[in-house]
Amino acid sequence: MIQLSIQDQFDGTTKVQDLREAIGQEFSDNYSSTLRSKLISVSADGNHCTVDEVTAYGKKPKEFGKRRPSWLIWNSMFF
Repeated sequence: MIQLSIQDQFDGTTKVQDLREAIGQEFSDNYSSTLRSKLISVSADGNHCTVDEVTAYGKKPKEFGKRRPSWLIWNSMFF
């Protein structure tokens, strides 16, 4: 998958900025053990995000500070 910073330059979108503005928001996350995560940070280059699992649906989080590709998080939050 193409990195978001390159995609933003190529097609003029602002997906990295969208993610930076969404820091602190919870979102549906199929890769989380609770199916919910919270965006903690976006890397300086915009190509990776850090997320924490949050308590949801009666399940307790198992992972914190998980690093994931920014395109995956953007798709989870905005697509």
